[in-house]
Amino acid sequence: MALLTPSELNMYRRKFLCALYKLAKGLTDKPVDADRVFKEMDIGSFIGDEQEATDNLVENAILNEYVKRENGREIMLTTDGVEWCVRECNL
Repeated sequence: MALLTPSELNMYRRKFLCALYKLAKGLTDKPVDADRVFKEMDIGSFIGDEQEATDNLVENAILNEYVKRENGREIMLTTDGVEWCVRECNL
């Protein structure tokens, strides 16, 4: 069962992907730890459920083809993900 509702996924997607963009320095194929991205978002709404919330956001981003998995909990922006971030993150 997903922790985040569809509306929460929409609400937090931008923060998550923009944080990933910042940590990856805007590069595709630069692995970043997903938990580090979640911490970079600086939201305290999921105390105790951070990993599940992170997993929900990662799965949503993979389905939208904005990120891909590397090893373990590392994720990377795709070209589509970088383009989305350039449009949506006020860079």
